[in-house]
Amino acid sequence: MASNRGRGDYEPQAPKPFDFVPIAPVKRAETVGHEQFRADHHSGGLAYEAEALTHVFVASGTYALGEDVGFPKRDVIRTCYRLRGRPAIPGSSMKGVVRSVAEAVTGSCITVTREDPRRIPGGKEAVRGCEADSACPACSIFGRLGRMSKVSFGDALALKGVRTRLYRLPSLHRPRAREAPRVYVDERGQFKGRKFYYHGQMAEDPRNAPVQVVPQGSRFSGSLQFQNLTADELALLLFALGLDGSFALKLGGGKPACLGSLRIVPQSLELLDLEGFRSPEPRVTRYVGDELDRWIPEKIRPVERRRDYILPQQASELRRILAYPGERECPAGMY
Repeated sequence: MASNRGRGDYEPQAPKPFDFVPIAPVKRAETVGHEQFRADHHSGGLAYEAEALTHVFVASGTYALGEDVGFPKRDVIRTCYRLRGRPAIPGSSMKGVVRSVAEAVTGSCITVTREDPRRIPGGKEAVRGCEADSACPACSIFGRLGRMSKVSFGDALALKGVRTRLYRLPSLHRPRAREAPRVYVDERGQFKGRKFYYHGQMAEDPRNAPVQVVPQGSRFSGSLQFQNLTADELALLLFALGLDGSFALKLGGGKPACLGSLRIVPQSLELLDLEGFRSPEPRVTRYVGDELDRWIPEKIRPVERRRDYILPQQASELRRILAYPGERECPAGMY
């Protein structure tokens, strides 16, 4: 693939570093939240490590003097998110990327958009908000107006010894769907689908100011809790984390430049027995190691085989886009 690096402002446009998962018709169904716990539902927690397959940049939203963050030769640096002095990934960022995958592979609604519903497959039904006790798969799990999320993510903290470095991101601009209709819409004028960025070879622009990134190969330790999930919802959560091994997640800033590739590695999973909610000591079934590695696909595969919840076309397209490793050379200039 031809590179466009270092050719100035009038260089040819590089291939787009993203593609689309088709939007499926919305399927809403009866759902419960936290108001009652059912014996055939699942509650518990997952401890995991997140491996940085490329550099990861989750901005703190602030700037700092270089000497204050370990880079004395730099004046001012755009810093990464930290918790207790260590680099971290906010729980809200983890929840957002996992929800986006869950939305893409199921009949879930479009939660946030300012676009004309006529340009979105499914029209008004696709953008109509889910109700408290009738929701699409993603809203049932991750929450919507009038219902709390049944999954909560804590911040994932970099393991001890992880040191940040400086990286010069290419100039990036916000997506402009209205100004680039041929990229985002089909011949009928409808949006092609939900947008995901490819994995690939990281791009850097030496002309730009550096930002503080967590380097490739680093690991973060995190956890999540889930309450009252059906078997289908638990399978979808595990799938959306990439725990079947068929794709890796993309998170944070610099995704067009192939930063933010992340693999979730499960460490332990605990399931609470319903009776445990009625006793001082909760009853817990714990899975680790090889037992956990067997348990996860045993939960995902039956739901996927049914083809009516995790949708085969959408799952196939998502896996194609997010397949890791990616051999693409990400653009350092115009695309």
